[in-house]
Amino acid sequence: MDDVTDPAIADPTTPDVEHLSYEQVVAAVDGLTDLDRARLAKVEQRHLTGTDFAPGDLLQEAVCAAMFELKRCPRTTPFIAFLAHSMRNIASRRRKGLKRHVPIAGGAIQDEVDDDLEDGTPGAEDQVIQAEQERRAAEVWAVLGPLYAVDEEVSLVLLGWEEDMRGKELREFAGVTQDRLDYLIKKIRRIAAKHYPEGWQL
Repeated sequence: MDDVTDPAIADPTTPDVEHLSYEQVVAAVDGLTDLDRARLAKVEQRHLTGTDFAPGDLLQEAVCAAMFELKRCPRTTPFIAFLAHSMRNIASRRRKGLKRHVPIAGGAIQDEVDDDLEDGTPGAEDQVIQAEQERRAAEVWAVLGPLYAVDEEVSLVLLGWEEDMRGKELREFAGVTQDRLDYLIKKIRRIAAKHYPEGWQL
């Protein structure tokens, strides 16, 4: 009789070393300072237009998605940046979902026919674009992760850039002076030039 060895079965209890665990997400949420929450509220405000979210709802959705592991936070990504990315994606999906509903005579609502699913899930093309954006952002955060550990200001500048903040708005968001911002931008560009010699765009 042949000696047949069954294939090894992955242990479902093996921890995911690449993403925060539920307990770590809870700790990260509890660890958000008032200033962190103010910054997240500012990011949220930029994405509420065109949605039916009330102030605070979008951030709550992002936190719940993280806690229930609908969206996993990479260990290399600062938690505040992860929540900002999640809010942006959630708001984008909600806008597309709302656009699919058009009013008809009598005030009733009729669903437009399109390629997206009934629940507002992004279509295949949107999913590819979103996945690439998330991959690129994760790659950049992974490179700058060690720097973030000792320089939170760099993380805030990067996050501000991702939200298209410039000038005074970016200075206020990062909580730095113009001279300090100039220094941080030079530091980021120096690191970017080292890791992305052919060009880098977040």
